[in-house]
Amino acid sequence: MVNKRIFWFSMLFILIIALSACGESEPPPVEEAPPAEAPIVEQPQEEVEIQPESEPEAEVQEVMVDFTLPEELLRTLEDSDSSLRASENRTLGTDKFLDNLYERPFTSQEMIYQPELDIITTDFGEDDSTFFFTIHLYGQNLQEWGLTGTYGIEFDRSLNGRGDLLVLANGFDEDWSAEGVMIYTDANRDVGGPQPMVADENFSGTGYDTLVLADGENFAFARRDPEDDNGVQFAISKTILEDPEEFLWGAWAIGDINAFSVDKFDFNDTMGPGEAGSPLRDNPDYPIQNLYSMDNTCRLPYGFEQVGFYPGMCIIGVQAKAPKGDDSCTPYCVRPCITHVGCCEWGCR
Repeated sequence: MVNKRIFWFSMLFILIIALSACGESEPPPVEEAPPAEAPIVEQPQEEVEIQPESEPEAEVQEVMVDFTLPEELLRTLEDSDSSLRASENRTLGTDKFLDNLYERPFTSQEMIYQPELDIITTDFGEDDSTFFFTIHLYGQNLQEWGLTGTYGIEFDRSLNGRGDLLVLANGFDEDWSAEGVMIYTDANRDVGGPQPMVADENFSGTGYDTLVLADGENFAFARRDPEDDNGVQFAISKTILEDPEEFLWGAWAIGDINAFSVDKFDFNDTMGPGEAGSPLRDNPDYPIQNLYSMDNTCRLPYGFEQVGFYPGMCIIGVQAKAPKGDDSCTPYCVRPCITHVGCCEWGCR
């Protein structure tokens, strides 16, 4: 009897366990109802401008210019030819340091001739809007073979010897270009010191002190002469000179524009003749010292006759006969004629 009770109690216990396990099973998942869709409200549409795909920016290039040079020249300025005595490491008697007239296309001390700095002639012409200049040099740089200097035209519109506008150029080729062209003016009017053209030793001024930016009708271009590899051409607008009716003009060739910068004009105001040296063999200051590798010209007039005296203006002379040479005199040309080929003043050595 006892065993029967144990049996039934065991069976009852197992039944209770089984029923308990069935009661703990997870209920089936309840499917959630989808959320109600929000009402669609139509918004006013903005007009959007569709931009086309942008093209890559074109590379900015310098504007190409061209000029038709006048067929007839107004003047041709003749300068001394230093090649005539270059083999002797000297020049003829046209270097006048005290008068701001230089014939020094030579290196310092060694007196090595630099044909790319020796101005032979300068042509001048014009059209309605432009002045044209062509500087003809004797030759080219013997080492680098080219016109390696800085070349320019200087203007004196006050006719008092004091330069007031200077156009310089270097690094040019056969195309007209403003690259490498520099235009300077003198804001405080001290170029030349107290006595323009005349040496004022130890004068401390600012020379050409203002760089002019070319724009529109105010321009200056330069190129190598396509018909003469030894020539430099300038096209300078009349408006940048304020449409002058008259002026004096002259040419420059400078080998080292860093050593002889525009703020040192005029150069004979910054040093004495002994410091500058001389290219003339019979001058006590020979050879050239600190004022070297440069050439400039006297100045020719525009708008008036070449008569009277204006500081820096070329002197018209009558061709003179060379003196007869003997043991006491070896003739040489002191001053070449400006208006024609020949010598207007002779000297003896």
